[in-house]
Amino acid sequence: MKASYVIKRILLTIFIFFIVVTLCFFIPRIGVSDPASRFYPPQGATQTDEEYEIIKELTRKQYGLDGTTFEQYLRYMGQLFSGDLGTSYEGGAVIDRIAECLPWTLVLSVTNLLISLILGVIIGTMAAWKRGRWQDKALLNASTFTTALPSFFIALLLSFYLGFEWEIFPAYTDQNMVSGFDWSWQAISTVMYNAALPIFSMAIGGIVSYGQSTRNSVIAVSGDEFILTAKAKGLSNNKVIYGHTLRNAMLPIVTQFGMNISGLIGGAVVIEKIFNWNGMGTLFLTANGNNDYPLMMGIMIFMSAFALVANLLTDFVYSLLDPRVTLGERR
Repeated sequence: MKASYVIKRILLTIFIFFIVVTLCFFIPRIGVSDPASRFYPPQGATQTDEEYEIIKELTRKQYGLDGTTFEQYLRYMGQLFSGDLGTSYEGGAVIDRIAECLPWTLVLSVTNLLISLILGVIIGTMAAWKRGRWQDKALLNASTFTTALPSFFIALLLSFYLGFEWEIFPAYTDQNMVSGFDWSWQAISTVMYNAALPIFSMAIGGIVSYGQSTRNSVIAVSGDEFILTAKAKGLSNNKVIYGHTLRNAMLPIVTQFGMNISGLIGGAVVIEKIFNWNGMGTLFLTANGNNDYPLMMGIMIFMSAFALVANLLTDFVYSLLDPRVTLGERR
């Protein structure tokens, strides 16, 4: 991997991040003449027009909405480069609000990603090795099923039957789980119990997706000469599958894994809302409903930065795994 390629990718990532920050600032303000209007007190009969204008100006200054939109943008960029994401209108620093909810989102997303990757690779490899048999047909049918039914619909079904009807798992998250968490075994088991349905809702589609990608990738390389040579040497099926075939079929899986990592934080918004999970998705929807501009922008910028870094690292890993790839370079 050439240094010039690394530098180009880093500079491109920084440029994209600058564009994202700019869009995150201006888009919420489109069609809003005065973002601070909801904070103005009602105009009383005892106030003159001049006094009310002074109150409005002080309110705009209090919430950082004074001056033109471009002046607010420059001010916000200066704060951002100093590591300050602003202060939420509901109280508290934006970075602190994010830090409170981020671990709970990672509980769902990281667990879902690991389960999906491990089971998906195992099932996909088995389906490829048993091509045309019931294992392969079952995976293909499951792929059709999960494509037709999005994860939020699966979540609603699981919430209704396993939560309300059969009461196997809680249909809604116990909010005492967050406030009373103390790293004891009882607290951890409570989190696992409450997270079962959200994780299962996301993992069904993830397992099938990784399984389908692994199956297609393994089939694509199973006819290569080095695989035929390994079989001719009399190697066991496990060594041929896991030692040669799967290792050389990992590039598409690595790409998909990197894309899923980029969506770790923002990929469970609807699922969190369905199960009332206190994560980043719920926080963002609450901020959007309250027109909390600093909190909305902080969440979007944080998610975008995480996604950009994940994609950048995926590109680097991809080029290291396959030296033949000369991304961004002429042959």
